[in-house]
Amino acid sequence: MSPFKILIDLGLMCWSVIFLGFRKGWVKRKDVFEYAVSLLVSGNESEDVAVIAGGEYLSDDELLSLVSKQIEKSDYVADLDKWRLAFLLCIDGSDDCEQDKINRLQEVYADFGYPEDMVSCSVYSQDDVCPLVAMKQVVKELQGKFLLR
Repeated sequence: MSPFKILIDLGLMCWSVIFLGFRKGWVKRKDVFEYAVSLLVSGNESEDVAVIAGGEYLSDDELLSLVSKQIEKSDYVADLDKWRLAFLLCIDGSDDCEQDKINRLQEVYADFGYPEDMVSCSVYSQDDVCPLVAMKQVVKELQGKFLLR
């Protein structure tokens, strides 16, 4: 499952999360369209959301502009943590071997700027904890931050 789908399943997806994810390359254009369609189907009547839903001919700048208009409030740190949680859950839920999971974990650790709460996830950590065990603790803490179980 993709991080985007995980965020939707967890109920953490919103326009500011999409905006950040699109700018970072974690969200595809079709994901943005599908999210907008899902909002329309569930009763959203915004004209801009309708334009986004059918916006395959919009430029990336036009699309981002419309998405940014939908953002009611934004918390960059929280949105980034939502993405980090989603990527870690992808690793945890994958069928990859342990070494591949550890390699992917190292990439996430680097891609998110070496967050302090993930120090034990590093293969270079001085802790005597398996990086994947440390990752599960980070996931638990992030889930607690967003009141998930």
